[in-house]
Amino acid sequence: MIHLKFVAAFAVLAFLMPAAGAQGMKVGIVDMSRVFAEYYKTKDAEQDVNDQKELAKKELEQRNVQYKALIEKYQLLAKQIKDPAITAELRAQKQEEAKAIASEARSLEREKKEFADRRQRMLLTEVDRARKAIIEEIQDLVKATAKQRNYDIVFDKSGVGDRGIPFLLHSKDAVDFSKAIIEQLNKNAPASKPAE
Repeated sequence: MIHLKFVAAFAVLAFLMPAAGAQGMKVGIVDMSRVFAEYYKTKDAEQDVNDQKELAKKELEQRNVQYKALIEKYQLLAKQIKDPAITAELRAQKQEEAKAIASEARSLEREKKEFADRRQRMLLTEVDRARKAIIEEIQDLVKATAKQRNYDIVFDKSGVGDRGIPFLLHSKDAVDFSKAIIEQLNKNAPASKPAE
């Protein structure tokens, strides 16, 4: 599908070339992957997601500790139930306790799975939302810069076709304005936090 879009874009470009050739078509190049990776908001978003992953990991570990304690308690009760020295009444009481603990452990196991799934979905949604917002911001700046510099067309040199072949095989470095975009995006970056 993407391949067809680029074929259509190149067809339009080929059609426009003769008409624009007389006036000199101005082409710009941007490495969107590099711009995205070097934008401070991308790094901040990655750090936020890593912090959330770490928090979820700690919360899950707390549930694991509870679950392990329940399993140990259940195993102790199972051992006591098998002891021939205890009375039938005590055995029945221990069996009821073991049944309640087993039920609690199954419930906690379901809760752990639901928690992990819910956190995973939440993180994926957050990553997707942040990525879309950052890409939109970068694209807006690329469009504004392209208009300011009077580019007729701008290509993303990081784009790759469905067979792994880059769409842009060669360009002069002079027309690549990725560095200018990165500098513009990062000009209001907050001061780096000191290493802890």
